[in-house]
This record gives sequence, C-alpha cells and structure tokens, in this order.
Amino acid sequence: MAWLFVDTHAPFQSRVGWLATGKKREIKTLTGRRGRILFHLAPRWRTYRKNLEGICVVSGPGSFSAIRGGVLTANLLARFMRVPLVGISVDQAQDLFALETELLNQRLPVTQYVAPQYDAEPNITLPSHS
Repeated sequence: MAWLFVDTHAPFQSRVGWLATGKKREIKTLTGRRGRILFHLAPRWRTYRKNLEGICVVSGPGSFSAIRGGVLTANLLARFMRVPLVGISVDQAQDLFALETELLNQRLPVTQYVAPQYDAEPNITLPSHS
C-alpha cells in the first residue's frame, strides 16, 4: 500500500512523493512554482493509484502562498480518489521514517478536509498606479 505525501510549507519549495510498504521512499524536492506537483505525480500515478491508501499533507504552519497550494491539492485528490486524508505539522514531516510507520499502522487521525495553518496573515497588495 502507498501514501501520497505532499509538503509545501516552505516558500518556492515542495516535497512530494510516495511512502510505500516494502519499497524505497520516493520523495522528491521540487523548487519553483507549486503547479509542478501534479506533473511530478503523473508518471507514477497509474502504478500507485490502485494501491493508494491515502494522502498525507503538511497543513502548516507556513506562509499563505506556500501552504494553500499543497493543502488544496491534497484535499481535491483525496476527495476525487475517495481515499483517507491525514493532515500533519511541519515537525511531523521532518522524520519520514516515523511518519511512514505512523501512516501504515493507522496511528494518525483521518479526516475529510484538512485546513491550512498559516504562520501569518496573507500580505495581499495592489499594484501602485503612478
């Protein structure tokens, strides 16, 4: 069985990949825009889709722009695929071996929706007109 792991808490950097029983962890660090998450998953999606046990996402804390993309992606995929969803903190995501053990032994609470946790209010600005 495999869990999809999504971590977008850091600005301009994402970690995404698969935590699977008896297989090497396939976690890749992506830099740049968040939209690359789905492109990275696409080549292995058919392989893991049939064994997808759930989706695990880092819900924060993190910046507004960084966290919302990953949490939105995880919420949508979990709902679309009808699989369990687990939200974790940045601290829990530091030790992937322990996280994998917790997920595979079903020790983390499952939810239907993960809310993003921001470390500050969003800073939305309008362009200045001179």
